[in-house]
Amino acid sequence: MGASVETTWPGHGPWVASYRVLFALLAFWAAVVIPAWSALGLGGGGLGWHVHEMVFGVGGGALAGYLPTACTSWTGRAPISGRPVMILAALWILARVVMSVAPGTLPTAVTAVGVGAVFWWIAVIVGREMHRSIKPIGGYPRSLIVFCVIAGAGSGFVATRPVVTEALANAMILLFTTLLTGVGGRMVPAFVNWTNTRLGVPVVVIKPVWRRAALVLLGTAIVTAPWPSISASLGMAAAVVLVAHMARWPYRNARHDSLALMTLVAFCWIPVGLVLWGLSRLGVVPLEPMTASHCLTIGALGGLVIAVMSRAPARRGGGYLHVRAPALLGFLAVMLSAVTRLAELNDLSGWLWAIGWALVFVAHLPAFSGPVPRPIFSARRLPAVEPTS
Repeated sequence: MGASVETTWPGHGPWVASYRVLFALLAFWAAVVIPAWSALGLGGGGLGWHVHEMVFGVGGGALAGYLPTACTSWTGRAPISGRPVMILAALWILARVVMSVAPGTLPTAVTAVGVGAVFWWIAVIVGREMHRSIKPIGGYPRSLIVFCVIAGAGSGFVATRPVVTEALANAMILLFTTLLTGVGGRMVPAFVNWTNTRLGVPVVVIKPVWRRAALVLLGTAIVTAPWPSISASLGMAAAVVLVAHMARWPYRNARHDSLALMTLVAFCWIPVGLVLWGLSRLGVVPLEPMTASHCLTIGALGGLVIAVMSRAPARRGGGYLHVRAPALLGFLAVMLSAVTRLAELNDLSGWLWAIGWALVFVAHLPAFSGPVPRPIFSARRLPAVEPTS
């Protein structure tokens, strides 16, 4: 069967798969969001707007581009395309417009629905694909649908708060950290193992017990966010468990695949960020918790999103994907942005973030042309064994 499977999905144009338009929109918005926030005072220029757009704006754009495309691995069907993708793009843009107007301009219900609808639409269209699947659907894909429903409600709740407290901001950051841990904890070792397979090295079987334990701890940390000592302790415990999970990952050969190495580097920000965030909340280190949280937003969320979306326009050959130079440079700029933000070099960090995403936008442009590769986020030919799932 492998020899007869087509290497591209049918269809051409920007709406043939969600990653084409949504990743472009995400990269463009991420490149301008910090300068626009600083110069124009969008959304009132407060902490709530900043947290919402850094978490729900970037994270929502990543989910919108990734999930409706990657679900081909679970369903065996072609990527979601056409009108559902057009609606998805319109809803993501609507959320950015709603968040950019002055607070109190729109009714509370309009704001909540306007920013949450993009997540709910992802749940609808991906859930419909799962219902039509020609393959059995496991618990992992279904959990992502549940996450989208929760994220939509959380996005609307944060957007309508007159004041976003530090506890609420931390809870929302931890919500997406939980998503990154669940998805990245499967994805990163799978990509590195695929590099081992290509090099003829035995694959290392990674059991999910430590990853699941970390997810439980992070979920509890979200619920206990109003109580700094409890939440911080749970976050640091999750970091320790996550390091135990990562201890068996086959690191050695990651250097032979730039894209796999990028995902690995970005994922490492999660345990580092959880430890620094926890210690800062406990007052052990002279660092503000919101400063430490940028390890999770800039380093982990931004880094993993770039590492994954850079796979779509990558050149193919030799059984693996070759990262485009602007994408790699953009990734490095965003990693430096995280480091400089920790050092409280805020202006430099903001410009590095903006420049990095601008480079990622340029790198993504080739993904608009030509047929859609099959599968999209891997060099493998058969969607049934796609490692991103």
